[in-house]
Amino acid sequence: MRPAYSVILFTTSSGAGYGVLAVLGIMLALDLDPAPPGVTLLASAMGLALATLGLVASTFHLGRPERAWRAFSQWRTSWLSREGVAAIAVYATAVPLTALAWWWPQHVLTRVLGVATALLALATILCTSMIYASLKTVPQWRHPTVPAVYLLLGMATGSLLLHAIFTLGGATAML
Repeated sequence: MRPAYSVILFTTSSGAGYGVLAVLGIMLALDLDPAPPGVTLLASAMGLALATLGLVASTFHLGRPERAWRAFSQWRTSWLSREGVAAIAVYATAVPLTALAWWWPQHVLTRVLGVATALLALATILCTSMIYASLKTVPQWRHPTVPAVYLLLGMATGSLLLHAIFTLGGATAML
């Protein structure tokens, strides 16, 4: 099997980006952010940038990219549609979360948005894994453990990137 480079870039970049956002959202929800606000802002921006890079890369392996907007209309039956809806919904919570974490890190709304961002980021990773798990053309991916492994991989890469950002930013405590 030889996947297209855009599939590899999409999978790794979006998985890591949504992993960063999920872990950061959990940390902010639990008031466990050890970094100064500027470093938290950088971490959130990095997660959003990686997720965006992955989403842009995903359009390159579409047969007709000009029809990508149609992917959002089939959310009741299509994992691809669900992934698109969840991916966009993450931005609706992560952007305000980033602003609140900068100005009011201990505010109750920061915690609520942290939970929402984490859940939506995990839902996006889950939807991506279900796309792969439902492919009949790749028997290795059609396995019941694929969603769990994909979620763990997203959380692991997100945690590693977040740890690196916090370390370079001079965080007082580590993950």
